[in-house]
Amino acid sequence: MSHRSAVLIDDFLPQDTFTLISSKVENSSQYRNGKWSDERDELWEEVTSLVFAKLQEIGLYQNHFPEIIEAHNHSYNQFRPANYGHGNFNGPHIDNGSYVYYIHPHWDENWDGKIKLIEAEEEQYRTGIFAKPNRFIWMNPDVIHDISTTSPNAEHSRVTNLGFLNACFDNNPVGVEYINIFTTS
Repeated sequence: MSHRSAVLIDDFLPQDTFTLISSKVENSSQYRNGKWSDERDELWEEVTSLVFAKLQEIGLYQNHFPEIIEAHNHSYNQFRPANYGHGNFNGPHIDNGSYVYYIHPHWDENWDGKIKLIEAEEEQYRTGIFAKPNRFIWMNPDVIHDISTTSPNAEHSRVTNLGFLNACFDNNPVGVEYINIFTTS
């Protein structure tokens, strides 16, 4: 039996807002330094506030989100450089309801670093979702996923705002275009 397990929203924030965020990402020291880092700084605070405001606007916000992100490992901006092999350490796994929001200003599809939804009905989501700037992906707690290694040719880090929010979305977002992704489990 299939059920919706993920939601993908492109152009998540208005373009002018996203341009301001991505320019701050591009000017950060972590963007091109070749090292991975998890940041909870002013940029993280700004982006997380914008994400939560958008989730409220589209009907996906839950009141417990602010208390969940107080735990240091439940939300941060993640900078992952060229040749970063996330899947090599964790492999396919599940989170307890999470989102990824791509905040880098540019990403070439050839640089990989894709989220793969292992049990997605459609092959395009099993082989990987491109790390497109201003793309938001929500995954319910039961979604088995992996992240492909970022290519050594990547010119800068893959940068995401992440939240592990201990939540499940059964309703559809309102007022935005979105794609429901169904899985076989």
